[in-house]
Formats: sequence, structure tokens, C-alpha cells
Amino acid sequence: MVRACGISKYFGGVRALDNVSLNLFPAEIVGIVGDNGAGKSTFVKVLSGIHQPDQGTLWLSDCKVHHLTPRRAREAGIQTVYQQLL
Repeated sequence: MVRACGISKYFGGVRALDNVSLNLFPAEIVGIVGDNGAGKSTFVKVLSGIHQPDQGTLWLSDCKVHHLTPRRAREAGIQTVYQQLL
């Protein structure tokens, strides 16, 4: 299971994510949708270890993660699938 609790991310003075929480369960396939600029890509990058959250907590299998790396995210089964395959 993956839990994101109260995730916030800032880029300079711009708030990209504000207190986002989500629970993901094994074998679950999830789509994240929203308007342009809503923070979807930023949230996925936090979940996949590309960006670190400025606030909030990430949990993988009931273990609190202090610094999620892309490698650790992949090992936990978190992978980004892009709309256009390269």
C-alpha cells in the first residue's frame, strides 16, 4: 500500500501541491485527472521519487519514507506511464 498524507510542494513562491492525500492499494490502477496546472504531474513526480515533498508524509507498506528515490519507488511498484510512449 502507498499512502500520501498532507503532501505539499512549492517551487519558489508557487504552491504546486497543497495538502494532498491519497491511499493506493495493491493491484489498483489509478488515473489522476484535473485541469491544467492542478498539480497532477507534480504529485506523480512526488510519488515516483523525482520530487521530494516540502510537507507531508509518504508511506510504503506501512513504513514511513523520509527520502523516496525513483529506484525505491520502482521497487515498490510505482511507475509512471506517459500518454505518449517514446
